[in-house]
Amino acid sequence: MSKDQIRNWLNIIFMITAVAGVIYYLTKDRMVGTYIILFAMCFKIAESSLRMIK
Repeated sequence: MSKDQIRNWLNIIFMITAVAGVIYYLTKDRMVGTYIILFAMCFKIAESSLRMIK
């Protein structure tokens, strides 16, 4: 797997979890929604780190 493919997968995972976190934040529990969004940000940080290494 190339770096670009890994970055694409990390971006897809980030987008899915971020949208899920926002939906959960707006409809259910705000604290849990915040944690889901923070978890999603970990994937974005990893993707950004790969981009900087390139």
